[in-house]
Amino acid sequence: MGEADVTFRYLLRGLPRPILRLAFPHHQLESLGPLDPSVDRTRQRTTDNLFRVRDGTVEAAVHVEIERGWRIDIPPRLFDYASAAVAATRLPVGSVVVLLKRGGHPPEGDGVYRVPGIAGDAFVFRYQVVPLWELDARSMRASLGLEAAPFCVAMQGADEEFVRALAVEVVTDRSLPEHDRQSAIQLLYIVSTVILGVDIARRIFHVESIIQDPNVQALISEWEDKGRAEGRVEGRVEGRVEGQVEGRVLEARRVLYRLLAARSFSVKPDVRARIDGEPDLARLESWLDAAMVAGTIGDVFRDG
Repeated sequence: MGEADVTFRYLLRGLPRPILRLAFPHHQLESLGPLDPSVDRTRQRTTDNLFRVRDGTVEAAVHVEIERGWRIDIPPRLFDYASAAVAATRLPVGSVVVLLKRGGHPPEGDGVYRVPGIAGDAFVFRYQVVPLWELDARSMRASLGLEAAPFCVAMQGADEEFVRALAVEVVTDRSLPEHDRQSAIQLLYIVSTVILGVDIARRIFHVESIIQDPNVQALISEWEDKGRAEGRVEGRVEGRVEGQVEGRVLEARRVLYRLLAARSFSVKPDVRARIDGEPDLARLESWLDAAMVAGTIGDVFRDG
């Protein structure tokens, strides 16, 4: 995840209602504010966002992860976070993964992750999937209201003209509370750069009727001052990408070990050395896929 994604996570904490409505359409969830996302300090496990909500008279926690696209390590990671969140908060926990772009093979509808036990499944973990790119931007704007404008950018039909109109609405419509309006315009700018690209986002937000808003001026100035403008970020981006890949490699190894243990495969020293010494993320993910259906541990590594 890049710096824009970290900012996305932070701003989402101030604007959770649209995602809660999309993920749980049959519940009237009232957000009671964020919870500490460091759900497992011993293992340094930190979620994207963890909210306390009220469903009628019942309080619960909702864990939201933001992802650009689907990856096979998402379900076990969600399970890790959710189980840690249950222990940390003593509340019922719902898990949501929000997908910004097409990619991979996400489950259709609700996701299910099964942890094998001795006699059947030890755990059956269910989570919600919100693929924003499958939704219609205009109908969701009408259904969810103006505070959902940032999320509509990642939906079908959200072209430059549509996003510019959204930005003008957010800037000029004073029906939103000031805090929500500030979060919405900042999040709108960030999602626009992720989905539409930096050049289009600049064209949209440098329109006079939009850039006059102090919140827009402050955000653009902050991003440019920190080197996010073109010509100043190339080296930093390369470094961040390298770090992101390394983190995903470590995560893939961890999930592979858990899956091998769940399948009761014996991991001998030569196998452990092979896993620990493999730097290629695609190879590790292919072993993960194979481990789900392999009859023996040798079948996992038949790709060489």
